[in-house]
Amino acid sequence: MRIFPTPPYYNEPELLDSLDDVSAHDLETTLRDIRRANIFGLGTWVVKHHVGELLRDFPRGAPLRVLDLATGSADIPEELCRMSEREGFDISVVATDIGYPILDVARERIDKAGFGDRVAFVVCDAVQPPFEEGSFDMVICSLAFHHLNLGQAQRALEQMSRMSRVGFVVNDIYRSQGAWYMAWLLARVTTNNRLTRHDATASVSRAYTPRELARLARRVGVSARIYKHPFWRVALVGRGQGSP
Repeated sequence: MRIFPTPPYYNEPELLDSLDDVSAHDLETTLRDIRRANIFGLGTWVVKHHVGELLRDFPRGAPLRVLDLATGSADIPEELCRMSEREGFDISVVATDIGYPILDVARERIDKAGFGDRVAFVVCDAVQPPFEEGSFDMVICSLAFHHLNLGQAQRALEQMSRMSRVGFVVNDIYRSQGAWYMAWLLARVTTNNRLTRHDATASVSRAYTPRELARLARRVGVSARIYKHPFWRVALVGRGQGSP
């Protein structure tokens, strides 16, 4: 039973969407905060769980090509590389984001983690990725779909389906009053970063509910399932063009 009604959608701009007035320190620390949100909010687990399910029949030792849209500091590619080492996949990842400052942070972290030979970086918009149909086995977009308005989200989902052979995963928060209150509290208790403090609640206000994501997938003709997870996490999971 819901304690609070679902708040209305509000497309509040986030400071991270514009890097013009963001210092290197602010950018690095807000990306750190997003990594923490993925870890402690189970987002990293959600991605690995659904990717693992999609790859259940994927041959071990075969080349596995992954695209991570809106990678942030590349925490998801890093974890997928670790998972691939355990599972025996020969993984290579293309990690994209909207600007070089973000990818500079990502590249430095990936190099320190020892996966620089497995992850390449490309600046591009998640709505218009410059890749051919079926270019990747897996396409992922984690904790970024709420940055897209409805039209952009539709086009991004179409692109993810078009580019993936095995499957695709959207991992995000979903809009709820509880998530808003939790984001407000954690942003004030765990960090002094001005971007995080503003963007935490803005992210919830503009996030899509599970029902809205399902409707979005139907609207663009993409076959996908919606999964709700603890801490207001939602996953949209679909089979790619090459899946049976």
